[in-house]
Amino acid sequence: MRKLFAYLKTVNKYWLITWVAIYSSFLILDIIINGSLPVTIIKYLGIVLCLVYACKKWPKDYLLQIAFGFTLLADTILVFDHTATLGVFVFCIAQFFHLARLNSFHFNPKAFIVYLIIIGLVVIFGLFEHLDPRYPLAGVYLCTLIYNVIESIIWNKSEKSTPALCALIGFSLFLCCDINVGISYFSSIGDLPISFFAPANYLAWAFYYPSQVLISNSSKENHFKNVSKTK
Repeated sequence: MRKLFAYLKTVNKYWLITWVAIYSSFLILDIIINGSLPVTIIKYLGIVLCLVYACKKWPKDYLLQIAFGFTLLADTILVFDHTATLGVFVFCIAQFFHLARLNSFHFNPKAFIVYLIIIGLVVIFGLFEHLDPRYPLAGVYLCTLIYNVIESIIWNKSEKSTPALCALIGFSLFLCCDINVGISYFSSIGDLPISFFAPANYLAWAFYYPSQVLISNSSKENHFKNVSKTK
């Protein structure tokens, strides 16, 4: 953790101030005026700026930029419908691009096609079982996210770099966020006590935003530059 704090000190102070301001603003406002338009705008702006930061900080890490582009698209969809099937699907695509960069730092079209086929087959199977498409999609998404957590663990153990630590903490927080999203959803439909709904909603974003900030600092760009130089 000391490496992480030392790294953050090297980040442009204006970005640090922006991250803290956005995070503290919606954490406080979510208690006072939960679910209001100003809070939603602040949250959405935070994700937009994560994409901007990734593009400026890591101009050659196209997979990281694409992953954040799909993340922003998914969040845009979910702003208008918190349980949209399309939003869950787009999040699946975002996780795939994160997996591609963590695993090999290159895009494999065949692997992407296979991934899409798997999603299609899982959804079709779910339809035969009379399941809402959101459930099989959420299953694929969760499996991919867990795989990203595992890849981050492997990367952090092998390299012990700050980007690797950012990935590990970031994807772990991402998983915590989605656990709370699940609790919130199941409490809203009566499968869990309704008293879980508000705390889970609050915690979901409390985990989500820092996860995105950390993941935006988890590029492998410098790692692969160094590898290419040694060859």
